[in-house]
Amino acid sequence: VILNDYTYYGIPSPWLHVKALRVLHYFPVIENDNVWTKLSEILRRTISSAPIDKNTNKNNALHAILFESISLMMHLNMDSEVLAQCVTLLGKFVSIKEPNIRYLGLENMSRLSLVPEMMSTIKSHQEQIVLSLHDPDISIRRRALDLLYRMCDSENSHEVVDQLLNYLTTADFAIREELALKIAILSERFASSLKWYVDVIISLIDKAGDHVSDEVWYRVVQIVTNNEDLQSHAAANVLQKLQDGSSHETMLKLSSYILGEFGQLLQGSEREIFHILKDRMGSASALTKGLILSAFAKIETRNPDDAEVIEAIKEIFRRYGTIPDAELQQRAVEYAALSGMKEAATVMALMPKFPERESSLLKLMAAETAENSLPIGRARASDKDADALPSAGQSNDLLGLEDTIEGTVPVVPLELAHPKAAQNDPMDLLEGLSVSEPAAPAPASVQPAASDPFGIGGFSDLTVQNDTSTSLQPQLMGGTLEGWYTKLCVANKGVLYQDQFLQIGVKADFQKAQGRLVLFLGNKHAGELSNVVLSIPPIPSYRIQVGNVPSAIAAQAQVQVPIAVSCVEPSLDVPKLQVVYQVEGQPLKLDLQLPLIPTKFFSPVQNIDANSFFGAWKSIPSAPLKLQQILKCEDTIDISRVQGLVGSVGFTVAQGLDPSPNNIVGVGAFNCESSGETMVMLRLEVDPNTKKQYRITVASNNALLTSSTKELLLKNL
Repeated sequence: VILNDYTYYGIPSPWLHVKALRVLHYFPVIENDNVWTKLSEILRRTISSAPIDKNTNKNNALHAILFESISLMMHLNMDSEVLAQCVTLLGKFVSIKEPNIRYLGLENMSRLSLVPEMMSTIKSHQEQIVLSLHDPDISIRRRALDLLYRMCDSENSHEVVDQLLNYLTTADFAIREELALKIAILSERFASSLKWYVDVIISLIDKAGDHVSDEVWYRVVQIVTNNEDLQSHAAANVLQKLQDGSSHETMLKLSSYILGEFGQLLQGSEREIFHILKDRMGSASALTKGLILSAFAKIETRNPDDAEVIEAIKEIFRRYGTIPDAELQQRAVEYAALSGMKEAATVMALMPKFPERESSLLKLMAAETAENSLPIGRARASDKDADALPSAGQSNDLLGLEDTIEGTVPVVPLELAHPKAAQNDPMDLLEGLSVSEPAAPAPASVQPAASDPFGIGGFSDLTVQNDTSTSLQPQLMGGTLEGWYTKLCVANKGVLYQDQFLQIGVKADFQKAQGRLVLFLGNKHAGELSNVVLSIPPIPSYRIQVGNVPSAIAAQAQVQVPIAVSCVEPSLDVPKLQVVYQVEGQPLKLDLQLPLIPTKFFSPVQNIDANSFFGAWKSIPSAPLKLQQILKCEDTIDISRVQGLVGSVGFTVAQGLDPSPNNIVGVGAFNCESSGETMVMLRLEVDPNTKKQYRITVASNNALLTSSTKELLLKNL
């Protein structure tokens, strides 16, 4: 019996009712048929007697019980007939004028869309859900967008994607980025053909280029390059978009690449392509201008008889060969020199096919699936056979989304940069032309000593080989570029550059894969430094964002420029820092290196366990994952100084792991966005007799990390 004091608008104790339904989520699976039948009957009565009252407070209480009941039904994996009744009831809520009820209807229908058997019933309300995209309330528009995204499958994907593309032109700026991402994911997940996918993404970039990430157009480039039957179609499509006035930066990047590569497939259009790209070049970013210059180089090579176009392109190369931007200047000079060489046709041939690799959107899709999936193992024993059936929509894998990702095969670092650039940077047409030297042979293995847990033996097996190796101008003051850079590789603050006009200092802080740098630009000159420009050309290994750069620095004044950096993947590439400024009207340019190397993204390793360490150490057999080198020193090695150096590089010095007090063992955890944490291990053995020679061994599961860490230590020891 419920007392009147606990009755709320005629509903007996609705709060207790809701709590009881919630508690039932935490009980084991109900196997007792009598209990199951009784609970099912209660839940059926709840959803069948859910009127909509004029009183808002009563509605709130009724709906709280109703929606908690629906949640419990989903949790218990009740039969499809009951859940279909829930969907029908929620469909009525979606069409009601009251915004709160519409919102709750969309939200709970979105949850029910996680039940595969309910998809066809939910699809019957698709028209009403699409209308909710234009609701005045943005929260309702977001719920409608989420529901459309979840209810999309191989049967209605074309219709849903077309509706979202149409909605994109009128959608709020607050949700355009989310909307563009959902369209890109749906088109990749349910692509009926590669041609349809390419057309959808080109339309998406045309309508919302500012909200589309670079990974999306990279994917289009990869697919078009690898499929010859798509090349002329994609070239015609992007050319038509440019002719219609499309001017998004992302569209211009994609068009520059595709038309530069495949523009010759459009008969008689090369001259028009040149003029369209030339007209848009002036307002493009530096990165896009680089792509356009590459397209011009290819157009010039393919059309040697068109004197007008050839001369115009050469004039552009001459003009860009003198601009301050080093990247664009280098491209223009190289392309201009290449145009008169017989090798031009070979260098400017079509790009080779890209290696098949995982789409960047696949990770988002996988994370979403894990987050939104239904609880596992909640079905009754009698229902588990039905649950074992495979879900629909997992065939027709046109974009390679079902490929499993295997571990990266380690390679020699000298050979790593070129294929990696080919995968991540479709803009660099000259990548891969340089010749790499072969890697040094691995050291000969020796019989491990029983007393040495590292499996190497004492220092007695070391053998050391002999060594075989009239205008204003900035004047370096107080050091050298190499010296300043080397010091900053093992320190987080110091001088990066200094001359009679300008001093550049650095202060940095790193937390796992993220870093924050502040550049201190100090004017040492008696007059103002004007037209200051600071740029960092992008590289795939780091994502770098530069803060505001003042255009002028007053005499004897200092300004600060913040820089945010994220490590995407391990790399030997070092970001370049280009600084341009004017002294008394004369421009000066500096080409520097930012002290961003893999060891900057090392984090301490706490509680180092000897068994785990030696298990990892011995599991790495030889080069290139485990590298070793022996060196002599002129002076006696200071163990305490070496320990300090090892710590400053980012290693945690592990006391007690090595039986010899003359040796140092270090462990560091390298962090990046692509692969998370990677353990890097170090052993440095000092000759106990002379203390003037040492052997350094570095091991990790990434050859590039091993090599870069060893070289950094050797440079500073």
